[in-house]
Amino acid sequence: MTLMAALVALVAWAQTPEEILAKMSEVMDEKEKDGMAMTMDMKIPIMGTMSMRMYTLGEKSKMETTLKGHLVIMWDDGKAIRTYADNQITVEDSTSGGDSSSEADENLGLAKSVTEGYDVKLVKETADAWYFACKKQKTNKEKDAPKNIELSVWKDSYCLREMNTSMKGVKLTLRDVTYNITEEDVTFDESRFPDAEVVDKRKHE
Repeated sequence: MTLMAALVALVAWAQTPEEILAKMSEVMDEKEKDGMAMTMDMKIPIMGTMSMRMYTLGEKSKMETTLKGHLVIMWDDGKAIRTYADNQITVEDSTSGGDSSSEADENLGLAKSVTEGYDVKLVKETADAWYFACKKQKTNKEKDAPKNIELSVWKDSYCLREMNTSMKGVKLTLRDVTYNITEEDVTFDESRFPDAEVVDKRKHE
């Protein structure tokens, strides 16, 4: 091992779990300014597992999922929501008001603030990532906060690798977080669906 590699390893080793997760939150907050995407898996009793890919950039967002073999895509630009399903595009007024936050973003926020109200323990470390177990503190009075959260963080970027938890009987996983989203990633393009029927349900004044 070279002297530089040894120094890097020593610095990483000297970090506490709280310091690593605080750095993760700081880095991700900065990167999110250029947009982000993530996959959210939800394992729901009886229904099975549903997977959604979420994209956000500024006031725009997009969600892709497959329900019972049917592709569903939803775009929200702050003014209108367009939903594609079964070769039909439904257009409705947006209720987001230009706020592209979503359930996935809220769950990501849980990961970024996990040092608040949780005891954090480093349970595993590989060459690429740190793995943490987070247990809800007795002083945490947030009723809906999950009792246990598992987190892993990439060493090279300090970004979230994966989060696993359970909320109200639903097993939740956040994974494949990426950044530098483009306008094309979140903007509805009617030319992609030339044969789709358009149903406009907006309230026109």
